[in-house]
Amino acid sequence: MIERSHNKIRILVAEGFELVRMGLHALFENHSSVLLVAETNSIEGLFKLAIQHNPDVILIDLQLSGDDYAEHISKLLHVCPQSKILALSQDDSEHIYLQTFYSGASGIINKYQSSRLLLKAIYEIHAGHSIFDRQLTKLAQQTRPTPNLSAEIQNEDITLQQVKLSNRERRIACLACEGLSAKEISLQLIVTEKTVRNKLSAVYKKIGVKKQIELCLKAPFYNYFK
Repeated sequence: MIERSHNKIRILVAEGFELVRMGLHALFENHSSVLLVAETNSIEGLFKLAIQHNPDVILIDLQLSGDDYAEHISKLLHVCPQSKILALSQDDSEHIYLQTFYSGASGIINKYQSSRLLLKAIYEIHAGHSIFDRQLTKLAQQTRPTPNLSAEIQNEDITLQQVKLSNRERRIACLACEGLSAKEISLQLIVTEKTVRNKLSAVYKKIGVKKQIELCLKAPFYNYFK
């Protein structure tokens, strides 16, 4: 029998990028209203874990499925009809949004949105609402404040949106979020490793993180690399 929590939304994450999975794990770890029950980096693993855990919400990276994302979402809902699906996308294509909607998903969110909006989206679809606003501005403006989101997180969101990165800082941070080491970044950009480490330290300080994994979670969600 599957153990259920009466107080937390049970989440299954299917994400191909390891650092993003680690970031989501850190976000959900010890959270007051969200419980990460399992995570995977493959479609095969997703179906197996979905059947095993029957989660409340499934976060699925559309890139895992290639062009078959709509078919996979439909099959997921067939085997787990009680689950809600929130798609993670890097593409704002109207076609992708429509196909995701028609497949039966409850919502879609750009992977580079803030962690606060990601949590809001999870709460909304779990409550039975649909989230398909491309930039989620309506969600941010119209939804009532969530009691489980601390003032610290909401204030952090405002602060991070005011951060300015130089072009060089943005490029180095982007490569760091692809999993490259300081040495690998220095070789790619033809600069010294010391320069890369200094720039990364400056980025960490501006964004308010202490290590690369935290950068990979926060920075992309705030559109720093666009």
